[in-house]
Amino acid sequence: MIKDRLFDNLSFFFALFEQSPSVAELKQLFLSSVDSNNATNCSTADLRSLYERAVTALEEKAALYCFGDDLLKLQRDLYSELEYLLPSGDEDTRHHFFLVIPVADRPVMLKNCLDSLIEQCRIFRYGGVMMDKNGKPYYNKITLLIIDDSSDAANILKSRELASQMWKAGIRTLYVGLEEQTAFLDQLPPELKEQSIGLIGGPHNPVLPHKGASVTRNITYLYIHTLLKNFREKALIYFLDSDEEFRVRVRRSGSPVDIPFINYFYWIDRIFESSGNEIITGKVVGDPPVTPSVMINTFLDDLTLFFDIVATSSATDECPFHELQQSGSFSAEYHDMGRLFGYQSPSAPKKYNCTFAGCHSVKDSFKDFSRKVIGFFYGLHPTRPQYYDYVSDFLKTEKARTVYTGNYVVNREGLRHFIPFADLKLRMGGPTLGRILQSKIKGRFSSVNLPLLHKRTISGTNRDEFRSGVFEDRDTLDLSSEFFRQFWGDVMLFSVETLVASGYPVRYQEFQQIVEVVFKTQNDLWSLYRNKQAKTDKMLSKIRNYLSDSKYWWNTLPEMKDSLNNFRRFCSLAERNFGLKSESCKILSEQIKEGSYINLIIDAIHAYCEDDHLWDELLGREFILPPIGAYPTAL
Repeated sequence: MIKDRLFDNLSFFFALFEQSPSVAELKQLFLSSVDSNNATNCSTADLRSLYERAVTALEEKAALYCFGDDLLKLQRDLYSELEYLLPSGDEDTRHHFFLVIPVADRPVMLKNCLDSLIEQCRIFRYGGVMMDKNGKPYYNKITLLIIDDSSDAANILKSRELASQMWKAGIRTLYVGLEEQTAFLDQLPPELKEQSIGLIGGPHNPVLPHKGASVTRNITYLYIHTLLKNFREKALIYFLDSDEEFRVRVRRSGSPVDIPFINYFYWIDRIFESSGNEIITGKVVGDPPVTPSVMINTFLDDLTLFFDIVATSSATDECPFHELQQSGSFSAEYHDMGRLFGYQSPSAPKKYNCTFAGCHSVKDSFKDFSRKVIGFFYGLHPTRPQYYDYVSDFLKTEKARTVYTGNYVVNREGLRHFIPFADLKLRMGGPTLGRILQSKIKGRFSSVNLPLLHKRTISGTNRDEFRSGVFEDRDTLDLSSEFFRQFWGDVMLFSVETLVASGYPVRYQEFQQIVEVVFKTQNDLWSLYRNKQAKTDKMLSKIRNYLSDSKYWWNTLPEMKDSLNNFRRFCSLAERNFGLKSESCKILSEQIKEGSYINLIIDAIHAYCEDDHLWDELLGREFILPPIGAYPTAL
């Protein structure tokens, strides 16, 4: 029992790193406040500060020593001791977390996400464990809401079953499906439903599936706001996506490993307790959080470098792709258009990091890489996965400009900041909201180094489970709908960014000024996209030469046939979806000439202030929650 060996793990940490000056200082502070019977004259606040400094020092050591299992065990034991020392039950005044996971036809990814949540609770035990009236244990300060936007009946059933399993694991869970959403929104009068389409979509009787993540989140905002009206504890609402996990991706001896490392709930509570933030946002590690349409050129750069290297090797040479590739300061190095986001120079081509195990040749690596390239169209970037970069203070915050909608936390006041332009179903809703928050609440919106692990594909398949706007049959993969959503989402984002510099939305903007800004943004981005597509065609031509010229060894070996077909299919899909002559490019050109999309964006930006007032009215409505099962005991 922890009580019987209180401070044992802290003492062991001091002994383990007694040569470190900073640890020695902490040890002296500890020894001066504890007697031989493990009694302490420290206040709870002082003791908590001591443990926080110790665990921070240990986490820094763990990062230095490649996150070894022995150090991770000690880290978790220190957190357990700290939880024991803090007030428990009703005396624990820390925030209660309401975790919100919108899901649309992703039962496998949802299960992975929920498994990682159970793991997070079992390891770090934030808020401790209580017993209900039937003697069943539950995590005291965690409540989960699964908001289902699925259309497939089998997937809906699986999500309901997962919600039931979470109860059995000790996590109080509310499943809010389409029926519950319909009953909730049906309380709005017809005229308010009509006015609110831009915020919460429509129609509402019944609520339809695949409304889009932004509309689903806005509906959830209203639901949570109602849920919290009679909730007396401090509360935080934590939004994450179903394809994310409470882990980080790190390197051990050059190989990627996914580990539970961050005590998310503990540190997020501390950040809100010690700051005036209404919203904080983390980022993601693992797979990039963007569509393939804005990563194609960086990947082609890397693929060209791969062929440049193998072209100077023989098939039987030792694999040259095991040098540890370090990421630089360019944190969005996967993005083709990083300069749009404030990065001054494009990232240099990255060398492929082979994951083939054991002694093997260039030929083996060639085959292995060929099996991964099609995964690019499902959201992978095989040469530029994102790794966790440890920063010594989890309490550190920075000014933010983008809300990562798969990893952000709001307090009660933060629910007033809805996802704007939700019904347009465009990408970049989070960055657009971030620019608006910069204008409206400034320093009360921050970025923190608390990333979640992002996995775009099912393990071992290099394919995703469901992605809106992506259509596939045996021979083709059509990403045109996602491509349009990305382009017009960029138009929306960078138009808002320009207008924010003039005071929008706090200061009134003339309609004509909005029109001029949006049209200029559209034209500038269309030129940039066209240049990017021309580069795509040029790079694909070079890669195709590598795949056809008989002077290269891989084109002469019969055993390389399948690998060559993989690379050729990749080139065909890339050209079809992202080249100058692609159907996507043709349709987008017609959309620009026709003008309906840009008019929707102009009208939405102009109507933001009206939406803001309407949102306040929605938050002021008296809703009754539909009967969806037991609520947390504090409700």
